[in-house]
Amino acid sequence: MDRTIARYRSEVGLLGSTDLRTRSLEYWRNEIEELKRTIDTMETRLKHFSGEDISVLGMKELKQLERHLKVGVERIRSKKHKVLQEENNRLQKRLHELQDANISSGILQSNARNAFDQQKI
Repeated sequence: MDRTIARYRSEVGLLGSTDLRTRSLEYWRNEIEELKRTIDTMETRLKHFSGEDISVLGMKELKQLERHLKVGVERIRSKKHKVLQEENNRLQKRLHELQDANISSGILQSNARNAFDQQKI
């Protein structure tokens, strides 16, 4: 009876539960292998970006790596410049606030001295 049902399923195209499990396992094995290859590729690229294992690269790959590094350096410098500019603006604003507070404090001290001097008289 089981053989008849299995034969019917194979003829009709229905998968048995063992076939589904087998295909699922196959899918996940393939997925794991693909992810391992991706990880290996990424680790190799990371080594190249840090200057390691570049002796195996040809001229074309070296030029491409150099272009990528130049773009990266430009992005880093741009971000650094932006952060420094923002910090400079913040510090200038703080300086003006402190100068205004100092002027106000000086006026208050001057007024207090004048009032004290007038009380003496």
